[in-house]
Amino acid sequence: MASNIILNLGAGPNSGYHITKYFSDKSYKTAAVARDPSEELVKAADLIIKADFADASNINAIFSEVREKLGVPNVVVYNAYANPMGDSGDPFTIPLNDFVAGVNINMISPYAAMSEAISGFKDLPKETRKTFIYTGNLCMHIVLPVAMNMGLGKRGVGHMIENAVMLYEKEGFNFYFADERLPDASPMYQSLNGDAHAEFYYELATKKEQGPWEATFVKGQGHVDFEGRIGVIPKIGDA
Repeated sequence: MASNIILNLGAGPNSGYHITKYFSDKSYKTAAVARDPSEELVKAADLIIKADFADASNINAIFSEVREKLGVPNVVVYNAYANPMGDSGDPFTIPLNDFVAGVNINMISPYAAMSEAISGFKDLPKETRKTFIYTGNLCMHIVLPVAMNMGLGKRGVGHMIENAVMLYEKEGFNFYFADERLPDASPMYQSLNGDAHAEFYYELATKKEQGPWEATFVKGQGHVDFEGRIGVIPKIGDA
């Protein structure tokens, strides 16, 4: 039977670290990718890879290294994001190179990661659970000019995940857009709970059947279906 292996793309000091540590404690082999990995992350992961997702061509090399050193990952998490901002919050003043780099991190590299993950899933035994999780947020449903680049990526990847579910659910491949919320459905912004992400992502990774692809969740409660509600949205500058 194949080993359980998680590849965590964008393993920052909050949810990225907690996800890696939690899965390691559950006996998964862990590969964590970050531009500047923390000492805690280095201790928690079996394999550390340094990479910048502004260059989507790095994704193929990352998967190749993980396959060579650990095996084919059956859980892939994309946790990286960028939010280039223009003058005074006007997204149409973002320098073109910065805008393109942001789109690469938020949408093009996730596409490359999904493609590589699916290719690997096809090589794994039928009984192995296979899951791709993208860390999303409320930008799927709201317009925030100061987060236009990030929102473009979130909505784009959400569309990709819907397509992946349609194409691969019958193969036993599961795909999720995970979005932590406050109990009233409001967005978390910078108050994300890394430990809650780790617990919920493990729950998703160990589910046999595909659940709702837009996986909204609340710390201490797990999945919560908000039925389209978005809670209270602070005014620009208040978040």
